[in-house]
Amino acid sequence: MIFKGKTIVFTLFLLTAVLGALFIYFGPKAIETNPGVLHLGIRYSDEFSVDFTRFPKGGPGAVLEIFDAQEQLIARYENLTMGRNLIPISIEQFKNQRYTLKISAPSYESVTIKANNNERVLRPINSQQKLDNLIFEPNLIGIRLRSLNAL
Repeated sequence: MIFKGKTIVFTLFLLTAVLGALFIYFGPKAIETNPGVLHLGIRYSDEFSVDFTRFPKGGPGAVLEIFDAQEQLIARYENLTMGRNLIPISIEQFKNQRYTLKISAPSYESVTIKANNNERVLRPINSQQKLDNLIFEPNLIGIRLRSLNAL
């Protein structure tokens, strides 16, 4: 049986649309129902400038430091690249309590975020100050770090 070209193209287009719609619908729910991984997306305010080329391909290498309620450093993740970084949230290391997350990079402003951990899902604290360069949802942080020497 031979199919015509238009039929094949239409079928592939339809399958792609259906799968894309499923990913869009179930994507955010998968983060909440699959605890244990913090999705950290990092961008830089001057990443499209010529000055940014002084850094390697992934950017200057951001650092995520996680402090417990007593301000003791419990985890440090270095050399985080521009784009998505996956941070494990283990049961042994992270108890159900309040944490402070500090995201920093050389030559960029540091950002401090308060979060609650409940069953390996980091959620923003309701009193958390809203920042225009931060998106924080359960187990998902998107941040744009601002350059210290911006013109």
